[in-house]
Amino acid sequence: MTQDDIVEMARQAASHGVENHRSGEVSFVFYNEHLMNFAKLIAQAERDRIANKIEKLPFGDTAQSFAIWVRNDT
Repeated sequence: MTQDDIVEMARQAASHGVENHRSGEVSFVFYNEHLMNFAKLIAQAERDRIANKIEKLPFGDTAQSFAIWVRNDT
């Protein structure tokens, strides 16, 4: 997951964001609900990353089934 990926997820989940045009940095405001949504986005992205690696293991249907389980473990 890149820094740009994390910033995009923050942008999706935050109440609002303010960009500093000089530095290019962005400040986000998260209320409790928004912060929980951000955490869920990060967790899902990490599950997807791990599941993609599992799918590439040489165990056929077992790897595919395990990858599905990892993605859907919420």
